[in-house]
Amino acid sequence: LWYSDFTSTFEFSKTTAPSLIYLTILAILGSAFATFVFNRLVQISSPVFSSSVTYLIPIVAVFWGLLDGENLISIQFFAGIIILIGVYLTNRK
Repeated sequence: LWYSDFTSTFEFSKTTAPSLIYLTILAILGSAFATFVFNRLVQISSPVFSSSVTYLIPIVAVFWGLLDGENLISIQFFAGIIILIGVYLTNRK
């Protein structure tokens, strides 16, 4: 990536600095909130249940993408099914 000279096409504008500040705040607060909720969930339930909640993240991401108007193609659904099969095979007893 460093040899591709991608920085020559990168331009700063007046909105770049505030956008980066808000992005940083969102990332820090989002991570802090997620860590707090995860640790609280471990206290309330078992660590196994808490870690299984992470399987919901891609489902929520797809839902938000659909609400945002993003287009999903059939290969993405196929890949999701393959991932779910892999999760099933990994967790079965």
